[in-house]
Amino acid sequence: MDDRALPSDETVDVWVAGQHRALVHDLTATLDLDAGLREATIPARHAALAADLTGALDVAGGLREVVSGELPTELPYGVLFGVARDAGAGRIPIGLAQTDLQPAYLDAATESHFLVFGDAESGKSGFLRTVARGIVGLYEPAQARVILVDYRRSLLGAVESEHLIGYGTAADSTRELAESVAGYMRARLPGPDLTHDQLRDRSWWTGPECFVLVDDYDLVATGPSNPVQPVLEYLSQARDIGLHLVLTRRAGGASRALYEPVIQRLRELSSSGLVMSGDREEGALLGTVRPTALPPGRGWLVTRKEGVRLVQLGYLRKA
Repeated sequence: MDDRALPSDETVDVWVAGQHRALVHDLTATLDLDAGLREATIPARHAALAADLTGALDVAGGLREVVSGELPTELPYGVLFGVARDAGAGRIPIGLAQTDLQPAYLDAATESHFLVFGDAESGKSGFLRTVARGIVGLYEPAQARVILVDYRRSLLGAVESEHLIGYGTAADSTRELAESVAGYMRARLPGPDLTHDQLRDRSWWTGPECFVLVDDYDLVATGPSNPVQPVLEYLSQARDIGLHLVLTRRAGGASRALYEPVIQRLRELSSSGLVMSGDREEGALLGTVRPTALPPGRGWLVTRKEGVRLVQLGYLRKA
């Protein structure tokens, strides 16, 4: 799919949202409609507006679906990022939510960690590529650095800037990187003499946020020892010390892995996450959400702030 920008100064979804709000306001303010007729009239007028747009604009197929009020089957990440990049510090756009067709975010400012469960071809690696691209787009290297753990090398080329400080493709290199992260986090732990203001502002240390993105965690955590284990003791204080751990794992067999130490700690911390396509028989993986059969790139986003929402992830071609 074409990842180009839209042919106008305003993005299509922002423009449509504005037009729809104006339409709803005009209908409810000027027409004497009972509730039933109002509910029927607004969608009809909105559908007509969508038809006009899709006929008049050269819009990529994915955006045509968004304009018509449906989640797209593919959503170019360049378009998504253009719409959502100014959402606020730490808010990394990841897709569109079905509830309002507005951008959905990995909110690193308020929720440090993120878990993804999904079977093969569900879009787990693609999710990490978009998160990596979002970090590079939102932060300068002095503000955020990235470590990739990727045994299948699915993320090659995802970060080519100075943001990348390590790429673990096997147990030895991954353990070395994790021990290095643990050392930095240990030095950032708050001491007993800090003031309330220092704790609130995190002003007792300086340096970049550290994002550790781990693909196929089920491969990484096998063997006699888990190379990611060194960061485990710092996960509960991650918000204070600038640590972010993002894991993807197969949905198959996940119910047995929920008590693996790192995943268990992330779940105890009520970390946000995605449940993508998988076998429902695995049971609830995040909150009460079970995997189900879903199209590629689609999943149930579970957050403490906004509950459970169906989202379509932004699509980014491999480098």
